[in-house]
Amino acid sequence: MGIIRVIVLLLLVVGGYWAFYVYASSEPYDEIGTAINSRLPADARAYSCAELKKRHGAAAANPPAGCEGYWASI
Repeated sequence: MGIIRVIVLLLLVVGGYWAFYVYASSEPYDEIGTAINSRLPADARAYSCAELKKRHGAAAANPPAGCEGYWASI
């Protein structure tokens, strides 16, 4: 039972940081946020890249890591 709690806690921490990165971070090039984002499925990555571009638009001339293929189409 203990290993399940550790896995659930790990998922909550990683998911929470990703949500913070997408919705609240002042920096679109955050190293941990881009690492998490670049390993997500394509649909989740497309959504997060759209949110990041909406929030950081003109300030982020280059796409963050993981958003290269999605940045131009947004």
